[in-house]
Amino acid sequence: MSIIQHIAFTCADKDAQETFYTKHFGFKRSRIFNAGTADEFVMLRLGTTCLELFSADNDASPGRTGVQSVGFKHLAFEVVDLDAAVTAIRADGIETEEVIDCSHVVEGLRVCFFNDRDGNRIELMQGYKDQFEQ
Repeated sequence: MSIIQHIAFTCADKDAQETFYTKHFGFKRSRIFNAGTADEFVMLRLGTTCLELFSADNDASPGRTGVQSVGFKHLAFEVVDLDAAVTAIRADGIETEEVIDCSHVVEGLRVCFFNDRDGNRIELMQGYKDQFEQ
């Protein structure tokens, strides 16, 4: 058996992304690599999964973010109270799409999509249930 250990992001503003993911999803800083150098990057942990945040080069052109033809599509977080989570995200000046009722697929499932500060596609989910026993 294996688990997802981390997902790595290159960030236009690493500190802003760290603040966003710690504030809204409960990630906690677990390690700083190359502290105090130009190559510094951080590891944030939530349960068994980490986010690894790197700073983009100052002269880097904007990369591919959001949905891609092949590759990364979105990162989803299950939340207890979707409406409260959406309200908090919007209070930070981030636009979200409308909440979608997916009860026709999974009873009680509601989702909401938005892009984080760097344009990465994020989904919030409330009420997800597996179809098959694990």
